[in-house]
Amino acid sequence: MRQRFAVMDDESGLTVGYCRDVVGLTGDIMVGTNEKVIFEQFEFNEEFIENIAKTKQSVSNLYIAILDDEEKVIGSYYYHLPESYIIHKLNYSKGNFNLELTGILETKPSPVELRLWELLKCAQSLENNIWQGFSKEERSGWLNVTRIHSASNCFQSSRLDKRGDVYTLDGKHIFDFTTFFIALGEAINGPGGYFGFSLDSISDCLCGGFGAVGPFTIHWQNAHYFLERFEEEWDQEERYYRFSPQQYFMDLLTILVSGGVTVNFSSN
Repeated sequence: MRQRFAVMDDESGLTVGYCRDVVGLTGDIMVGTNEKVIFEQFEFNEEFIENIAKTKQSVSNLYIAILDDEEKVIGSYYYHLPESYIIHKLNYSKGNFNLELTGILETKPSPVELRLWELLKCAQSLENNIWQGFSKEERSGWLNVTRIHSASNCFQSSRLDKRGDVYTLDGKHIFDFTTFFIALGEAINGPGGYFGFSLDSISDCLCGGFGAVGPFTIHWQNAHYFLERFEEEWDQEERYYRFSPQQYFMDLLTILVSGGVTVNFSSN
Protein backbone atom coordinates (compact mmCIF):
# COMPACT_ATOMS: atom_id res chain seq x y z
CA MET A 1 0.00 0.00 0.00
CA ARG A 2 1.43 3.36 -1.06
CA GLN A 3 1.92 5.80 1.81
CA ARG A 4 0.72 9.38 1.29
CA PHE A 5 2.18 11.10 4.37
CA ALA A 6 5.19 10.82 6.66
CA VAL A 7 5.75 12.07 10.21
CA MET A 8 9.29 13.40 10.71
CA ASP A 9 11.07 14.21 13.98
CA ASP A 10 12.60 17.69 13.94
CA GLU A 11 15.29 16.90 16.52
CA SER A 12 16.75 13.71 15.06
CA GLY A 13 15.78 14.30 11.43
CA LEU A 14 14.46 10.75 11.28
CA THR A 15 11.11 9.63 9.92
CA VAL A 16 8.88 8.59 12.82
CA GLY A 17 6.51 6.69 10.58
CA TYR A 18 4.17 6.71 7.62
CA CYS A 19 0.42 6.86 7.19
CA ARG A 20 -2.24 6.64 4.54
CA ASP A 21 -4.17 9.77 5.50
CA VAL A 22 -4.12 12.68 7.96
CA VAL A 23 -7.35 13.92 9.52
CA GLY A 24 -7.28 17.37 11.11
CA LEU A 25 -4.34 18.80 9.17
CA THR A 26 -6.53 21.78 8.32
CA GLY A 27 -6.92 22.51 12.04
CA ASP A 28 -10.62 21.65 12.12
CA ILE A 29 -10.48 19.32 15.18
CA MET A 30 -9.96 21.54 18.19
CA VAL A 31 -9.14 20.31 21.70
CA GLY A 32 -9.16 23.43 23.81
CA THR A 33 -6.70 25.77 22.12
CA ASN A 34 -4.83 22.96 20.35
CA GLU A 35 -5.46 20.95 17.20
CA LYS A 36 -5.92 17.21 17.21
CA VAL A 37 -4.42 15.35 14.28
CA ILE A 38 -5.25 11.73 13.48
CA PHE A 39 -2.74 9.75 11.41
CA GLU A 40 -4.78 6.98 9.87
CA GLN A 41 -3.21 3.56 9.25
CA PHE A 42 0.01 4.80 10.84
CA GLU A 43 3.07 2.56 10.90
CA PHE A 44 6.25 3.28 12.86
CA ASN A 45 9.57 3.43 11.00
CA GLU A 46 11.85 0.71 12.35
CA GLU A 47 14.96 2.90 12.08
CA PHE A 48 13.33 5.50 14.30
CA ILE A 49 12.25 2.90 16.86
CA GLU A 50 15.81 1.54 17.01
CA ASN A 51 17.11 5.07 17.63
CA ILE A 52 14.49 5.68 20.32
CA ALA A 53 15.51 2.46 22.09
CA LYS A 54 19.08 3.76 22.35
CA THR A 55 18.46 7.41 23.15
CA LYS A 56 15.18 7.15 25.14
CA GLN A 57 14.18 10.32 23.27
CA SER A 58 10.63 11.64 23.35
CA VAL A 59 8.96 13.46 20.48
CA SER A 60 7.70 17.03 20.65
CA ASN A 61 8.49 18.84 17.36
CA LEU A 62 7.31 17.19 14.19
CA TYR A 63 6.89 17.80 10.49
CA ILE A 64 3.87 16.34 8.74
CA ALA A 65 5.27 15.62 5.30
CA ILE A 66 3.36 15.12 2.07
CA LEU A 67 4.72 12.36 -0.16
CA ASP A 68 4.62 12.11 -3.93
CA ASP A 69 3.76 9.02 -5.95
CA GLU A 70 7.29 7.70 -5.33
CA GLU A 71 6.95 8.33 -1.58
CA LYS A 72 9.42 11.22 -1.59
CA VAL A 73 8.81 14.35 0.49
CA ILE A 74 7.44 17.24 -1.56
CA GLY A 75 6.35 19.54 1.28
CA SER A 76 5.63 19.62 5.01
CA TYR A 77 3.80 21.39 7.84
CA TYR A 78 5.29 21.98 11.30
CA TYR A 79 3.46 20.46 14.29
CA HIS A 80 4.47 21.15 17.91
CA LEU A 81 3.36 18.94 20.78
CA PRO A 82 3.09 20.87 24.08
CA GLU A 83 3.38 17.56 25.91
CA SER A 84 6.10 15.25 24.60
CA TYR A 85 4.99 11.96 23.11
CA ILE A 86 6.96 9.18 24.77
CA ILE A 87 7.29 6.00 22.76
CA HIS A 88 7.73 2.78 24.72
CA LYS A 89 6.51 -0.77 24.56
CA LEU A 90 3.03 0.25 25.75
CA ASN A 91 2.28 2.52 22.81
CA TYR A 92 4.59 1.08 20.17
CA SER A 93 2.75 -1.07 17.67
CA LYS A 94 4.41 -2.94 14.83
CA GLY A 95 1.21 -2.95 12.81
CA ASN A 96 -0.98 -0.22 11.36
CA PHE A 97 -3.10 1.80 13.77
CA ASN A 98 -4.63 5.26 14.10
CA LEU A 99 -2.18 7.57 15.91
CA GLU A 100 -3.87 10.55 17.59
CA LEU A 101 -1.82 13.54 18.74
CA THR A 102 -2.80 16.96 20.07
CA GLY A 103 -0.60 19.97 19.41
CA ILE A 104 -0.17 23.24 17.57
CA LEU A 105 -0.04 23.51 13.79
CA GLU A 106 2.28 26.37 12.85
CA THR A 107 0.50 26.73 9.52
CA LYS A 108 -2.75 25.10 8.53
CA PRO A 109 -3.43 24.30 4.88
CA SER A 110 -6.90 24.98 3.62
CA PRO A 111 -8.93 22.09 2.17
CA VAL A 112 -8.28 23.67 -1.25
CA GLU A 113 -4.51 23.53 -0.68
CA LEU A 114 -4.64 19.89 0.36
CA ARG A 115 -6.47 19.07 -2.84
CA LEU A 116 -3.95 21.02 -4.92
CA TRP A 117 -1.07 19.00 -3.47
CA GLU A 118 -2.39 16.07 -5.48
CA LEU A 119 -1.29 17.88 -8.66
CA LEU A 120 2.33 17.98 -7.42
CA LYS A 121 2.46 14.32 -6.44
CA CYS A 122 3.21 13.47 -10.05
CA ALA A 123 5.09 16.62 -11.05
CA GLN A 124 6.32 15.08 -14.32
CA SER A 125 2.77 15.20 -15.68
CA LEU A 126 2.23 18.88 -14.85
CA GLU A 127 1.71 21.24 -17.76
CA ASN A 128 2.24 24.98 -18.12
CA ASN A 129 -0.66 27.26 -17.21
CA ILE A 130 -2.61 24.55 -15.38
CA TRP A 131 -3.68 27.30 -12.97
CA GLN A 132 -5.42 29.45 -15.59
CA GLY A 133 -8.83 27.98 -14.89
CA PHE A 134 -8.47 28.14 -11.10
CA SER A 135 -10.73 30.22 -8.89
CA LYS A 136 -9.25 33.11 -6.89
CA GLU A 137 -9.05 30.87 -3.80
CA GLU A 138 -7.39 28.11 -5.78
CA ARG A 139 -4.82 30.49 -7.27
CA SER A 140 -3.90 31.74 -3.80
CA GLY A 141 -3.69 28.14 -2.57
CA TRP A 142 -1.57 27.10 -5.54
CA LEU A 143 0.95 29.88 -4.87
CA ASN A 144 1.24 28.79 -1.24
CA VAL A 145 1.60 25.13 -2.18
CA THR A 146 4.37 25.88 -4.68
CA ARG A 147 6.12 28.01 -2.03
CA ILE A 148 6.12 25.14 0.46
CA HIS A 149 7.11 22.69 -2.25
CA SER A 150 10.10 24.84 -3.19
CA ALA A 151 11.42 24.53 0.36
CA SER A 152 11.37 20.72 0.33
CA ASN A 153 14.78 19.03 0.34
CA CYS A 154 14.19 17.11 -2.88
CA PHE A 155 13.47 20.33 -4.79
CA GLN A 156 16.30 22.36 -3.26
CA SER A 157 18.95 19.74 -3.98
CA SER A 158 18.10 19.52 -7.67
CA ARG A 159 18.05 23.24 -8.37
CA LEU A 160 20.93 25.31 -9.75
CA ASP A 161 20.74 29.06 -10.23
CA LYS A 162 20.77 30.12 -13.88
CA ARG A 163 22.07 33.41 -15.24
CA GLY A 164 21.45 35.29 -18.46
CA ASP A 165 18.26 33.50 -19.55
CA VAL A 166 15.16 35.16 -20.99
CA TYR A 167 11.79 34.30 -19.42
CA THR A 168 8.53 35.12 -21.18
CA LEU A 169 5.35 36.02 -19.32
CA ASP A 170 2.04 36.10 -21.20
CA GLY A 171 0.17 39.08 -19.77
CA LYS A 172 -3.16 37.72 -20.98
CA HIS A 173 -3.02 35.29 -18.04
CA ILE A 174 -1.73 37.80 -15.46
CA PHE A 175 -4.41 39.95 -13.85
CA ASP A 176 -3.26 40.33 -10.22
CA PHE A 177 -0.10 39.86 -8.18
CA THR A 178 -0.94 36.25 -7.33
CA THR A 179 -1.02 35.27 -10.99
CA PHE A 180 2.12 37.32 -11.68
CA PHE A 181 4.11 35.35 -9.11
CA ILE A 182 2.63 32.04 -10.25
CA ALA A 183 3.55 32.83 -13.87
CA LEU A 184 7.05 34.00 -12.93
CA GLY A 185 7.75 30.90 -10.83
CA GLU A 186 6.57 28.70 -13.68
CA ALA A 187 8.60 30.58 -16.29
CA ILE A 188 11.81 30.22 -14.28
CA ASN A 189 11.37 26.79 -12.68
CA GLY A 190 8.82 25.02 -14.86
CA PRO A 191 5.26 23.88 -14.03
CA GLY A 192 4.69 24.09 -10.28
CA GLY A 193 7.75 26.32 -9.92
CA TYR A 194 8.13 29.13 -7.41
CA PHE A 195 9.92 32.47 -7.45
CA GLY A 196 8.38 34.63 -4.71
CA PHE A 197 4.91 35.53 -3.48
CA SER A 198 5.42 39.16 -2.34
CA LEU A 199 7.83 42.07 -2.71
CA ASP A 200 9.97 40.91 0.22
CA SER A 201 10.06 37.30 -0.92
CA ILE A 202 11.06 38.11 -4.49
CA SER A 203 13.96 40.13 -3.08
CA ASP A 204 15.04 36.98 -1.23
CA CYS A 205 14.68 34.85 -4.37
CA LEU A 206 16.91 37.24 -6.33
CA CYS A 207 19.70 36.61 -3.77
CA GLY A 208 20.00 33.02 -5.02
CA GLY A 209 18.84 29.50 -4.29
CA PHE A 210 15.55 29.74 -6.17
CA GLY A 211 16.50 28.87 -9.74
CA ALA A 212 17.83 32.11 -11.19
CA VAL A 213 19.97 35.10 -10.24
CA GLY A 214 20.68 38.28 -12.16
CA PRO A 215 21.44 39.13 -14.77
CA PHE A 216 18.43 37.71 -16.57
CA THR A 217 15.57 39.12 -18.64
CA ILE A 218 11.81 39.03 -18.22
CA HIS A 219 9.90 39.56 -21.47
CA TRP A 220 6.42 40.59 -20.33
CA GLN A 221 3.90 40.43 -23.13
CA ASN A 222 0.67 42.41 -22.89
CA ALA A 223 1.48 43.91 -19.49
CA HIS A 224 -1.42 46.36 -19.83
CA TYR A 225 -3.84 43.54 -19.02
CA PHE A 226 -2.33 43.41 -15.54
CA LEU A 227 -3.21 46.95 -14.47
CA GLU A 228 -6.56 47.01 -16.26
CA ARG A 229 -7.83 43.79 -14.67
CA PHE A 230 -6.21 44.27 -11.29
CA GLU A 231 -7.84 47.65 -10.81
CA GLU A 232 -11.21 46.02 -11.39
CA GLU A 233 -10.52 43.41 -8.65
CA TRP A 234 -9.00 45.87 -6.16
CA ASP A 235 -11.41 45.14 -3.26
CA GLN A 236 -11.93 46.90 0.03
CA GLU A 237 -9.62 44.58 1.97
CA GLU A 238 -6.71 45.40 -0.34
CA ARG A 239 -7.48 49.13 -0.23
CA TYR A 240 -6.96 48.97 3.54
CA TYR A 241 -3.21 48.66 2.94
CA ARG A 242 -3.21 52.15 1.38
CA PHE A 243 -1.30 51.41 -1.77
CA SER A 244 -2.47 51.36 -5.34
CA PRO A 245 -1.89 48.69 -7.99
CA GLN A 246 0.27 51.22 -9.85
CA GLN A 247 2.49 51.82 -6.80
CA TYR A 248 2.92 48.10 -6.16
CA PHE A 249 3.71 47.63 -9.82
CA MET A 250 6.44 50.29 -9.70
CA ASP A 251 7.87 48.86 -6.45
CA LEU A 252 7.98 45.45 -8.08
CA LEU A 253 9.88 46.78 -11.10
CA THR A 254 12.33 48.61 -8.81
CA ILE A 255 13.12 45.39 -6.93
CA LEU A 256 13.59 43.42 -10.14
CA VAL A 257 15.89 46.02 -11.71
CA SER A 258 17.94 46.34 -8.51
CA GLY A 259 18.38 42.56 -8.59
CA GLY A 260 19.93 42.65 -12.05
CA VAL A 261 16.75 41.86 -13.98
CA THR A 262 15.92 43.51 -17.29
CA VAL A 263 12.20 43.82 -17.87
CA ASN A 264 11.01 44.26 -21.44
CA PHE A 265 7.40 44.98 -22.38
CA SER A 266 5.60 44.24 -25.63
CA SER A 267 2.06 44.10 -26.99
CA ASN A 268 0.91 41.36 -29.30
